[in-house]
Amino acid sequence: MNKKTKVYFTLSIGYSGATQSDEFTLEELGFNPETDTNLEEFLEQEYKEWRSNFLDGGWSFEKED
Repeated sequence: MNKKTKVYFTLSIGYSGATQSDEFTLEELGFNPETDTNLEEFLEQEYKEWRSNFLDGGWSFEKED
């Protein structure tokens, strides 16, 4: 795979305009065809790392009076 190939990552939470999208080359993501033999696994890991930069959330209990 050419290291100059463009890859697009997108993330949406279902609301209009609430979408994050970024473009990278495989080279920018650190892809090395000699050591990264499974492109899908490589991109999935990079995507998970990328999206974690845009997600913030959690849970809580209802406050008792």
